Amino acid sequence: MRLSPLQEAWGAYVHHSLRQCPVCRRADGSPCETAEELYRAYREVGKQVTEKVWGTGGGATLPPGQ
Repeated sequence: MRLSPLQEAWGAYVHHSLRQCPVCRRADGSPCETAEELYRAYREVGKQVTEKVWGTGGGATLPPGQ
């Protein structure tokens, strides 16, 4: 079974920051540049998925009361 693009993007970020990168695993919790890029990519995929689901061109928000 294949993961969704959002799950793949999150997985790439988590794998890098928790398993691969000694900078990200330091006690101070500061992410490296690669981790920041992966997180931005995850956020962008999430934005695109939300826009697709809601059928909007941008600035998607939840309906009133949500």
